[in-house]
Amino acid sequence: MKRKRIPAVLITVVSLAVSVLAVLGVRAITAQDTGRAKYTVRVPNGLAFSEFRGYEGWQTVSVSHD
Repeated sequence: MKRKRIPAVLITVVSLAVSVLAVLGVRAITAQDTGRAKYTVRVPNGLAFSEFRGYEGWQTVSVSHD
């Protein structure tokens, strides 16, 4: 019975893809953990999200109509 050998190129490509996905996953988790990622959001030609730092602690306000 003959064994089929997996080409070295295929092994290299798969290992490279797994490595890239691992690095991207770690970067995404790190960005979420630091909490700084949300303050880098900016509206084109407008306000930056960083101008509202601390909004999480704002008091809730509601409007009532008669």
